[in-house]
Amino acid sequence: MSRLAEPQLSFADVELRHQGVHLDPQLQGILTFLDDHATLIEQVRQDLVRGLKKPDTGRSGINPSQTLRSLILMRVKNWDYRELRERINDGYTLRTFTDFHSQRVPQHDAFNRAFNRLTPATLQAVNQAVVEIAVQLGLEDGKQLRVDTSVVETLLSKTVFTLSYTDLL
Repeated sequence: MSRLAEPQLSFADVELRHQGVHLDPQLQGILTFLDDHATLIEQVRQDLVRGLKKPDTGRSGINPSQTLRSLILMRVKNWDYRELRERINDGYTLRTFTDFHSQRVPQHDAFNRAFNRLTPATLQAVNQAVVEIAVQLGLEDGKQLRVDTSVVETLLSKTVFTLSYTDLL
């Protein structure tokens, strides 16, 4: 499932790097953050191989780095699975960010399956690392949790419910 940690770059990838194609500062900052937190990639790898009888055989699939980077990109840009796949497939900088480079980008359902294999403990570790770096940079004090809510009225009981969820990032 996740045999290659770093895919081999093609001549086209090397040429584009030589020509100066760079990521925007936000995505570059995220990559720097992920480089400093290699344990997160290892946690994702463990989640991806969890429950597999022979994790070193079969097709390669999405590697741990690609999984985590794609998940973060999807959350930061607020895209659904189909749009994530289309945007990565269309743009060289997003291919670079997600580590796909000139490889074939998987279909949207492959992203869904990979993200669903991540455990709550792994997602909590990602969130904790993000909060810690935000506190260190002075962007947040880490004392309040942002919660988005919406009110929905049902037809049967005319009762108002509040639905809440927390953002990954």
